Amino acid sequence: MPVEFWFTFNNGAESLWLPVNPSELKVSAGSANETVSVQKLGQITVIQDPVLRTYEFASHFPKHYGPYCSYVNIKPPMKGIEQLEKWKNSGYPVQFVVIHSEEEKMTLPVTIESLSYREMAGDVGSIYYELSLREFKYTKPRVIETKKENGQTVAEISNKGQRPDQSVKPKSYTVKTGDSLWAIQMRVGVPYEKIAAANGIKPPYTIYPNQVLVIP
Repeated sequence: MPVEFWFTFNNGAESLWLPVNPSELKVSAGSANETVSVQKLGQITVIQDPVLRTYEFASHFPKHYGPYCSYVNIKPPMKGIEQLEKWKNSGYPVQFVVIHSEEEKMTLPVTIESLSYREMAGDVGSIYYELSLREFKYTKPRVIETKKENGQTVAEISNKGQRPDQSVKPKSYTVKTGDSLWAIQMRVGVPYEKIAAANGIKPPYTIYPNQVLVIP
């Protein structure tokens, strides 16, 4: 299968399949190490934790389908831009997904740091854009609890207070023209194998427009 570039949001409740793959993906992994001067030793490097990676690429949302597109039923160009802007301004991370095959998939939680776009002469209606993403690391809130042991107060970290998953997966999904089980997996956040099994669908996993699928 050809490489696919996706964004998903809110545990797959919203998704965007990029219609045209970027020609390159630039990954930057810097360092927060510090160099200090110590008397009689000279300069030494203080090794810090690695800094967050950044990912940058450029592509476009075409006005019309072309052989360079990843799928046929492309949306109006501004729809993709509006969705990216909505996620950028949401204050929450998105999942950046690069799929090489059903077995090889890279999923990265990221924040959308910058988005710029424009139209170009000779291709009016298409939107050309540049994206900058930054790696996002999830943190779990920790609660300090105290208790009495042998007459003394002891403090320890509790696992209470971890944020529950508040997203609600849909119980059914109506197939749209151009859908595949793989694409539906990205939208609803449920592995395509489970969707296929719940609906009695066997390889090559053929589905049809307006077919209603049970989402387990």
